[in-house]
Formats: sequence, C-alpha cells, structure tokens
Amino acid sequence: MAETREDQVFLEPGVKIELLAGRWFAWPHLIAPVQHAMNIAYRHLPLMQSFVATPQVHIAASKDPNMLGGPFLDLPETAIPEIKTLIEHTATQFAELIAFARDFKAFDQVLQDGAKGYCLSEFYGRMPASLAGAIEISYDVNNNPALRAIEEIVYKYHLDNRSTQEICLSRTKDSDRKFFMTTPRVSAPDTLFTSVNFSDARLDTISSMRTQAGSLQEASKSLDVDSSKQAIFESFFTPEAPERKSPRYSGDDVRVRYFGHACVLIQTAQTSILLDPTVTWDADDRDGRLTFSDLPDTIDFVVISHCHQDHFSPELLVQLRNRVRRIIVPRNGGGNIADPSMKLILQRLGYGNIDVVDAFDEIRFDEGKIVSLPFSGEHADLNVHSKQTILIEVKGRRFFFLVDSDAIDPGLYKLVTEIIGRPDASFIGMECFGAPLTWLYGPLLTKPISRRNDESRRLSASNCERAWRLMKDLGCPKAFIYAMGQEPWLRYLMGLEYKPDSIQLTQARNFVQRCVDAGIEVEHLNIVRELTF
Repeated sequence: MAETREDQVFLEPGVKIELLAGRWFAWPHLIAPVQHAMNIAYRHLPLMQSFVATPQVHIAASKDPNMLGGPFLDLPETAIPEIKTLIEHTATQFAELIAFARDFKAFDQVLQDGAKGYCLSEFYGRMPASLAGAIEISYDVNNNPALRAIEEIVYKYHLDNRSTQEICLSRTKDSDRKFFMTTPRVSAPDTLFTSVNFSDARLDTISSMRTQAGSLQEASKSLDVDSSKQAIFESFFTPEAPERKSPRYSGDDVRVRYFGHACVLIQTAQTSILLDPTVTWDADDRDGRLTFSDLPDTIDFVVISHCHQDHFSPELLVQLRNRVRRIIVPRNGGGNIADPSMKLILQRLGYGNIDVVDAFDEIRFDEGKIVSLPFSGEHADLNVHSKQTILIEVKGRRFFFLVDSDAIDPGLYKLVTEIIGRPDASFIGMECFGAPLTWLYGPLLTKPISRRNDESRRLSASNCERAWRLMKDLGCPKAFIYAMGQEPWLRYLMGLEYKPDSIQLTQARNFVQRCVDAGIEVEHLNIVRELTF
C-alpha cells in the first residue's frame, strides 16, 4: 500500500518507549553483562520468588509510603501467574548468566578464604569453567585478593544478555511508573511489548517521530507489530505536531535550561551541551516543566557524570542518539564489577561517537571547552573511577557542575580551584543522606555486610558545611542546588519522597541561608528554570 499524507504522523509526546531486559527496566547495570547476571541471580529471582510465596507482604509494603524504594514488587495478587511464568523464562533464558553469577560469587569466597599473600597461580586451576577466560585474579598492594572481569572479552565472547531486550510502549504517566529496581513490567491494557535490540536502527525510526512526522505504516512494519496489536500501536500516534518550547536558541548570550534533577542544557546560537539527560516525557502546563520535546534537534555534546540510573538513562539516550554528535563519559577502573565501563554500555546502546576522559582532560570546541574534574564520594566508599564533575566554559562564561560530589576532602577542591579558576556559577547536589550501599550495589557483593556497616556507607552528596566550604573556596558568586529527585516524574527512578523536615531539605535550606548571609546569589532549583549569562 502506498504511503499517503494521512499516513504521516507523530508519536504522541507522552508515550513511553521503555527499554526492558527480561521484562525489567533496563538501567545501566542491566546492559553490562556481568552486572546484569548478578542482578538476575541476587535481586530479580529472589524478589519474584518472594512475591509468589508471600504476595500480601509485598502488597502491604507497596501501599506504605515509608517503604517506597524497598525490596517489594508493586503488583496486585492477580499478577502471580505472570510472575511465575517470568521466573520460569528467566531461569531458562538467562541460565548462562545465572551460572556465571553464582560461580563468580562462590569462587570469590574461595579466593577470599584461601589467598593470604602467596602466589595465586593455583587458583586458576580451581576457577569454574563459566569464568575461565573472562576473569583475572590479582592482589592489591596490601595483599587483598580480588577478581577482575575482563569486560571487553565478556561483551564480545563470553556473556550475551541481549536475547530478551525489548521495548514497552504505553501511556503510563512518569509519576505512575513502577520503581525501576524492584518491579518488572507486566501486561496491561493499552500496552505493547515488542522485541528489539537496543542498538537496532528501528528504534531511531520511531524515536524520530516524536518531533518529525513519519510513516505509520513503515513504523508498524519495521517493528513487526502483530495484527492483533495494530489498533493499540496506532493509538500511540497523532497527526498533530508536538508543542515545543524554543528548542533552538539564537541569542548572543549563553542560555541555561534546567530540565529537572541534574539535567542541564547549555546553549548558544552555535553550540548545545546537555548534561546528565534525565527528563520527563509528560508536559504539564501547571508547572511549566520542560520535556523531551523541548530538547534541540542537534546536541553537540552530551556529558554524563556517572553510572547511576538517575544520571545515565539508556531509555533517553537511545532516543537521542541520532541527535548527538559526541558523548563524553569518565573512564572506569577496569574490571571492578561495581564500576562497569560506560563506554561499553553506550556501544550496546548504538553509540560510536564516544569520548572517554580522565580527570583534567579537556574537550575543546570553537566557543570554549569541557573539562573533566574529580568527583569525590557518593558511591558508598566503593572503588569507583567512572565519575566526574564538569567545568564548562563557553563564550567566556564558566559553569561548574559538582553533581553528587560529597566534597568531603577540602584539599581536593582547593587544588581544583587553583587549576580551573573561579566559575561564574556552581551547581551542587545536597542529597546528604543517601540510600545505603546494598540498596543499589547489594547484588554485586560477594559476602554479607553487617547492617551497621551498610547503614554507615551511603550514596550521599554534600551537606551544608561541605557545600558552604566549597563555595568559599571556589569564590563563586552564584550557587544552584539541584532538586534532589523531588520532581514528581522521578519517583520511579529515585524511590524517595522527602518530607519538609527531612535532613536533606533542612541541610539545603541551611546552605541557602549561609549563602544569603554572605551575599552569594543562591537558588534551590525545582521543576524548571531558564537563565541567561
């Protein structure tokens, strides 16, 4: 059938193209094979099995606001048959990954118990076949043994975790999406699942239809939409172009747009730089928020600060990849399973234009430069290298993005200040009492950690004292505090809702007052902001 003008449609702005791996939300650790294996074996399967065995516990916990983000499936009892089927499929489809995860954990325990500083050669003979060729055994300088995953081999030759990659199309509001880490996606009315590799060019076709009209017939054909689902698929499209709020900037100044959380867009008439892209898809005239539709058609640089789910969004990056000229990520430590390669993850998402940077590396462009700077803390004291704070200099204006740095070492940022000079504005996170170590990294641990130690090691950013000390050292005239995940559309990623008297908001208010008293311009960002410099 020939295409017609009526066939040219747009994807409705609020429609989600959710990336799934084995029906679970595909955050970075479900794209990296080793981390995916550990999450399946030590998070997904135990959670689903617990739900099937004691559904009322999960249902009650899901209704308790104080349990938001906890280890409970947020599903009704009617979902038990589908979860039982998902358990069976997971055990079958991911058998190789599950075996790898269990062998990795068991062998690491053997290594910790038996390696006391003597030569490690004998342990290679005891290594399980599932690990052979992909794991190196070593000591640190204090004779602590460790397993190192050779990620390039794992990706290319050892573990292939792409067979269950798919997308889920729905109109579910961001504020209604289930918490990413503990609830798989299940069947629902007006929801469409279709298998597709995340690097597949077919995703570019449907993603481009968010802002450019395309053929409904070709979109349906490219995704092999079943005839029984055709009506649902067609309902996601509209002949109306989306409303867009000035995605291009043509002024003489530097425009800074805040899209929420840690997502900031810096634009001049010639250059666009997007930091930590995590945005909402759902417009709301009541708060004037910026959405995906308001991003520019060409983005010169995307800069990602670190590998946490609220800063590194595969769902968003896949749908941006045809707009992005270069993407900048920090280098990882090489094999520590808590520190997967962001470059390799991006390659699995279809990116090739990747710059991997070390501290103080510079990416220069006609109007300025992007500088990668050290990032202390926020990773529960794990040895994670793939994190960066960022200095952006454009048209003589200087912006320092501290993201979630805890600024615990005053000597570090005094040195940074000496090297980079005074910024015109600084952006800082103040989630000063974050989730404990096991909340995010639990499946990667190979031996138990005491509750006391777990509670002491948190994913925390700066508190008032550290942030204030930092501002004094920088001599910065303007300070912006990120919204700390309080936007309504981030509930499914953050798993938190702060009360007005929470320590995080109290510390932020104290910092604001310290700045006001010192004559420093300060603002606690929320929802949306546009500034020019």
